[in-house]
Amino acid sequence: MPVNRRRFKCALVSQKKEAENVVTLKFKVDENIQFSFIAGQYVIVYLEGRSGPEGKAYTISSIPGDNFLAITVKKIGKFSTALHELKIGATVTVEGPMGHFYPDEKSREIVFLAAGIGITPFLSIIRAYAKENPKDKKILLFYSNKTKEDTAFFDELNKLSGNNSIELFYYLTRQKVKDKHIKEFNRIDINSIKRKLKNLVGRDYFICGPIKFVFDIRRALLDSGVSELKIRTEAFY
Repeated sequence: MPVNRRRFKCALVSQKKEAENVVTLKFKVDENIQFSFIAGQYVIVYLEGRSGPEGKAYTISSIPGDNFLAITVKKIGKFSTALHELKIGATVTVEGPMGHFYPDEKSREIVFLAAGIGITPFLSIIRAYAKENPKDKKILLFYSNKTKEDTAFFDELNKLSGNNSIELFYYLTRQKVKDKHIKEFNRIDINSIKRKLKNLVGRDYFICGPIKFVFDIRRALLDSGVSELKIRTEAFY
Protein backbone atom coordinates (compact mmCIF):
# COMPACT_ATOMS: atom_id res chain seq x y z
CA MET A 1 0.00 0.00 0.00
CA PRO A 2 1.42 3.43 -0.91
CA VAL A 3 1.89 5.65 2.12
CA ASN A 4 2.44 9.38 1.76
CA ARG A 5 3.94 11.22 4.71
CA ARG A 6 3.06 14.90 4.60
CA ARG A 7 1.62 17.80 6.58
CA PHE A 8 -1.92 18.95 5.96
CA LYS A 9 -4.81 20.66 7.69
CA CYS A 10 -8.11 18.97 8.49
CA ALA A 11 -11.31 20.04 10.20
CA LEU A 12 -13.12 18.36 13.10
CA VAL A 13 -16.50 16.99 12.03
CA SER A 14 -17.53 14.91 15.05
CA GLN A 15 -16.57 13.86 18.56
CA LYS A 16 -17.69 10.61 20.22
CA LYS A 17 -17.19 9.46 23.80
CA GLU A 18 -15.72 5.94 23.91
CA ALA A 19 -15.08 5.54 27.66
CA GLU A 20 -14.41 7.68 30.73
CA ASN A 21 -12.20 10.60 29.54
CA VAL A 22 -11.73 8.97 26.13
CA VAL A 23 -13.09 10.43 22.89
CA THR A 24 -12.73 9.71 19.20
CA LEU A 25 -12.20 12.80 17.07
CA LYS A 26 -13.17 12.49 13.43
CA PHE A 27 -11.59 14.91 10.93
CA LYS A 28 -12.46 15.66 7.33
CA VAL A 29 -9.45 15.39 5.02
CA ASP A 30 -9.47 17.41 1.81
CA GLU A 31 -10.07 15.01 -1.06
CA ASN A 32 -7.08 16.49 -2.90
CA ILE A 33 -4.70 15.36 -0.11
CA GLN A 34 -4.78 11.65 -1.11
CA PHE A 35 -3.94 10.60 2.44
CA SER A 36 -3.24 6.86 2.80
CA PHE A 37 -1.93 4.75 5.68
CA ILE A 38 -1.62 1.23 7.07
CA ALA A 39 -3.79 0.22 10.04
CA GLY A 40 -1.60 0.52 13.14
CA GLN A 41 0.23 3.67 12.06
CA TYR A 42 0.07 7.07 13.76
CA VAL A 43 0.11 10.78 12.95
CA ILE A 44 1.55 13.84 14.67
CA VAL A 45 -1.11 16.40 15.58
CA TYR A 46 -0.32 20.11 15.92
CA LEU A 47 -2.67 22.61 17.54
CA GLU A 48 -2.41 26.10 16.13
CA GLY A 49 -1.52 28.64 18.79
CA ARG A 50 -1.32 25.97 21.52
CA SER A 51 1.35 23.41 20.76
CA GLY A 52 4.05 25.61 19.24
CA PRO A 53 6.49 23.78 16.95
CA GLU A 54 6.01 20.49 18.79
CA GLY A 55 3.05 18.22 18.21
CA LYS A 56 1.96 14.96 19.78
CA ALA A 57 1.62 11.47 18.32
CA TYR A 58 -1.77 9.74 18.13
CA THR A 59 -2.55 6.39 16.56
CA ILE A 60 -5.07 6.45 13.74
CA SER A 61 -8.25 4.65 14.84
CA SER A 62 -10.04 4.81 11.49
CA ILE A 63 -9.17 2.25 8.82
CA PRO A 64 -7.72 2.56 5.31
CA GLY A 65 -10.47 3.41 2.86
CA ASP A 66 -12.49 5.57 5.28
CA ASN A 67 -13.21 9.04 3.91
CA PHE A 68 -12.08 10.61 7.17
CA LEU A 69 -9.21 10.53 9.68
CA ALA A 70 -10.00 9.51 13.27
CA ILE A 71 -7.84 9.54 16.39
CA THR A 72 -8.86 8.36 19.83
CA VAL A 73 -7.62 10.53 22.70
CA LYS A 74 -7.52 10.02 26.46
CA LYS A 75 -7.55 13.20 28.55
CA ILE A 76 -4.31 12.99 30.54
CA GLY A 77 -2.60 16.36 30.05
CA LYS A 78 -2.85 19.86 28.62
CA PHE A 79 -2.50 18.81 25.00
CA SER A 80 -5.08 16.03 25.14
CA THR A 81 -7.42 18.28 27.13
CA ALA A 82 -7.16 20.90 24.38
CA LEU A 83 -8.10 18.23 21.82
CA HIS A 84 -11.10 17.22 23.93
CA GLU A 85 -12.21 20.86 23.98
CA LEU A 86 -12.03 21.40 20.21
CA LYS A 87 -15.24 22.70 18.66
CA ILE A 88 -16.78 21.22 15.53
CA GLY A 89 -15.20 22.95 12.54
CA ALA A 90 -11.90 23.64 14.31
CA THR A 91 -8.80 22.84 12.27
CA VAL A 92 -5.59 21.06 13.25
CA THR A 93 -2.41 20.33 11.34
CA VAL A 94 -1.55 16.66 10.90
CA GLU A 95 1.72 15.07 9.82
CA GLY A 96 2.02 11.46 8.77
CA PRO A 97 1.46 8.62 8.56
CA MET A 98 4.35 7.12 10.52
CA GLY A 99 5.31 3.90 12.28
CA HIS A 100 5.67 0.18 11.61
CA PHE A 101 3.51 -1.19 14.44
CA TYR A 102 1.44 -3.65 12.43
CA PRO A 103 1.61 -7.33 11.43
CA ASP A 104 3.49 -8.42 8.33
CA GLU A 105 1.67 -10.11 5.49
CA LYS A 106 3.23 -13.43 6.57
CA SER A 107 1.90 -13.16 10.15
CA ARG A 108 -0.69 -15.85 10.92
CA GLU A 109 -1.04 -16.21 14.73
CA ILE A 110 -1.11 -12.65 16.08
CA VAL A 111 -1.28 -11.71 19.77
CA PHE A 112 -2.17 -8.16 20.83
CA LEU A 113 -1.53 -7.10 24.44
CA ALA A 114 -3.07 -3.73 25.34
CA ALA A 115 -3.45 -1.63 28.47
CA GLY A 116 -5.83 1.32 28.56
CA ILE A 117 -5.63 3.64 25.56
CA GLY A 118 -3.02 1.24 24.16
CA ILE A 119 -6.00 -0.41 22.47
CA THR A 120 -6.04 2.22 19.71
CA PRO A 121 -3.62 0.73 17.15
CA PHE A 122 -5.12 -2.72 17.69
CA LEU A 123 -8.63 -1.40 17.14
CA SER A 124 -7.70 -0.03 13.72
CA ILE A 125 -6.03 -3.32 12.76
CA ILE A 126 -8.93 -5.43 14.05
CA ARG A 127 -11.45 -3.24 12.22
CA ALA A 128 -9.48 -3.68 9.00
CA TYR A 129 -9.12 -7.45 9.50
CA ALA A 130 -12.82 -7.86 10.24
CA LYS A 131 -13.61 -6.04 7.01
CA GLU A 132 -11.15 -8.10 4.97
CA ASN A 133 -12.03 -11.34 6.80
CA PRO A 134 -8.78 -13.22 6.04
CA LYS A 135 -9.21 -16.96 6.50
CA ASP A 136 -5.55 -17.70 7.19
CA LYS A 137 -5.01 -15.33 10.14
CA LYS A 138 -6.07 -15.36 13.79
CA ILE A 139 -5.94 -12.46 16.24
CA LEU A 140 -6.02 -12.85 20.02
CA LEU A 141 -6.43 -9.63 22.01
CA PHE A 142 -5.54 -9.33 25.71
CA TYR A 143 -7.01 -6.03 26.93
CA SER A 144 -6.51 -4.61 30.44
CA ASN A 145 -8.30 -1.68 32.14
CA LYS A 146 -9.02 -0.52 35.67
CA THR A 147 -12.82 -0.78 35.31
CA LYS A 148 -15.42 -1.68 32.72
CA GLU A 149 -16.23 2.03 32.36
CA ASP A 150 -12.58 2.61 31.36
CA THR A 151 -12.77 -0.03 28.65
CA ALA A 152 -12.96 1.83 25.34
CA PHE A 153 -14.75 0.21 22.38
CA PHE A 154 -16.14 -2.58 24.57
CA ASP A 155 -19.35 -3.12 22.57
CA GLU A 156 -17.67 -2.76 19.19
CA LEU A 157 -14.91 -5.21 20.06
CA ASN A 158 -17.46 -7.75 21.23
CA LYS A 159 -19.30 -7.40 17.94
CA LEU A 160 -16.11 -7.68 15.89
CA SER A 161 -15.09 -10.80 17.79
CA GLY A 162 -18.11 -12.55 16.30
CA ASN A 163 -15.63 -13.26 13.52
CA ASN A 164 -14.02 -16.59 14.41
CA SER A 165 -10.55 -15.24 13.61
CA ILE A 166 -10.72 -12.69 16.46
CA GLU A 167 -10.71 -13.73 20.13
CA LEU A 168 -10.85 -11.36 23.13
CA PHE A 169 -9.67 -11.63 26.73
CA TYR A 170 -10.64 -8.73 29.00
CA TYR A 171 -8.90 -7.92 32.29
CA LEU A 172 -10.09 -5.54 35.03
CA THR A 173 -7.66 -4.59 37.79
CA ARG A 174 -9.85 -2.50 40.13
CA GLN A 175 -13.38 -3.82 39.69
CA LYS A 176 -15.33 -7.05 39.59
CA VAL A 177 -18.44 -7.14 37.44
CA LYS A 178 -20.91 -9.72 36.22
CA ASP A 179 -20.46 -9.71 32.46
CA LYS A 180 -20.21 -12.74 30.19
CA HIS A 181 -17.35 -11.12 28.29
CA ILE A 182 -15.16 -10.40 31.33
CA LYS A 183 -13.69 -13.27 33.33
CA GLU A 184 -10.32 -11.97 34.55
CA PHE A 185 -10.02 -9.53 37.47
CA ASN A 186 -6.28 -9.11 37.68
CA ARG A 187 -3.39 -7.76 35.65
CA ILE A 188 -2.21 -9.43 32.48
CA ASP A 189 0.83 -11.53 33.34
CA ILE A 190 2.80 -14.27 31.67
CA ASN A 191 0.97 -17.07 33.52
CA SER A 192 -2.39 -15.82 32.28
CA ILE A 193 -1.04 -15.53 28.74
CA LYS A 194 0.30 -19.10 28.92
CA ARG A 195 -3.07 -20.42 30.14
CA LYS A 196 -4.84 -18.89 27.16
CA LEU A 197 -2.27 -19.68 24.47
CA LYS A 198 -0.79 -23.00 25.69
CA ASN A 199 2.16 -22.58 23.31
CA LEU A 200 3.90 -19.18 23.14
CA VAL A 201 6.31 -19.99 20.32
CA GLY A 202 5.44 -19.36 16.67
CA ARG A 203 3.24 -16.34 17.29
CA ASP A 204 3.77 -12.63 16.63
CA TYR A 205 3.36 -10.37 19.69
CA PHE A 206 2.43 -6.69 19.75
CA ILE A 207 2.40 -4.81 23.08
CA CYS A 208 1.00 -1.31 23.55
CA GLY A 209 0.32 0.74 26.69
CA PRO A 210 2.16 2.52 29.53
CA ILE A 211 5.93 2.04 29.66
CA LYS A 212 5.96 -0.30 32.68
CA PHE A 213 3.25 -2.52 31.20
CA VAL A 214 5.11 -2.80 27.91
CA PHE A 215 8.48 -3.45 29.59
CA ASP A 216 7.12 -6.09 31.99
CA ILE A 217 5.20 -8.07 29.34
CA ARG A 218 8.08 -7.93 26.86
CA ARG A 219 10.56 -9.12 29.48
CA ALA A 220 8.26 -11.97 30.54
CA LEU A 221 7.80 -13.14 26.93
CA LEU A 222 11.56 -13.10 26.34
CA ASP A 223 12.17 -15.04 29.57
CA SER A 224 9.61 -17.60 28.39
CA GLY A 225 11.47 -18.31 25.19
CA VAL A 226 9.79 -15.98 22.70
CA SER A 227 12.26 -14.60 20.17
CA GLU A 228 12.94 -10.86 20.30
CA LEU A 229 12.25 -10.82 16.56
CA LYS A 230 8.64 -11.89 17.25
CA ILE A 231 7.87 -8.98 19.62
CA ARG A 232 7.00 -5.40 18.68
CA THR A 233 6.24 -2.68 21.20
CA GLU A 234 4.79 0.80 21.37
CA ALA A 235 4.66 2.70 24.67
CA PHE A 236 2.76 5.83 25.71
CA TYR A 237 4.54 8.46 27.77
